[in-house]
Amino acid sequence: MRRIIASMAVLAALAMPALADDNQLVKTVNLQQLQTILIEEGYTINSSGDDGDVSVRATDTANTGLIFNLMGTACDLEGYDPGCLGINMQVRYDADGQETLERINEANLMWAATSAWYSAGGVDGETPTVGITRYVILDGGMTVRNVKDNLLNLLAIAPQAADYIWKTGIYADDYVPGEEDYYDDEEW
Repeated sequence: MRRIIASMAVLAALAMPALADDNQLVKTVNLQQLQTILIEEGYTINSSGDDGDVSVRATDTANTGLIFNLMGTACDLEGYDPGCLGINMQVRYDADGQETLERINEANLMWAATSAWYSAGGVDGETPTVGITRYVILDGGMTVRNVKDNLLNLLAIAPQAADYIWKTGIYADDYVPGEEDYYDDEEW
């Protein structure tokens, strides 16, 4: 009976949210931990497993409305703890032909904390895609708060980089500094 109670206690502990403490040091992550991070920060989880076993697609519904992906990398390697040693954080945009490799490369220089890229076939092999990525390496450990902050940085940088790449917002050719709404209302 004691074994059953002890086993139930262990199972109950494992069923608890994996990352309740922002100061907790993590050296690897699994799907449940990525989902917990997103839920704790108020993001909406759209799906899991679309980009591999340890992947989550989510939306920042409270702030930017951006859809983004978290993908575990270097997972379950021999000689390491179970889980993924890295997290690839991505915001992807459908390319429309208005982007240029020159602007994408310039975005890389302007926002060095992320990488901007172009893929003619995109992730589905058919849709041209521009992406903004932040890659996090967990080797040696990182706090949960730092993982969350890395995602915040990506979500703050991606719209700025996209505006730059497509020459919209403050990067539009017809932008007039100081005017709150520089768009012609009739066009909208």
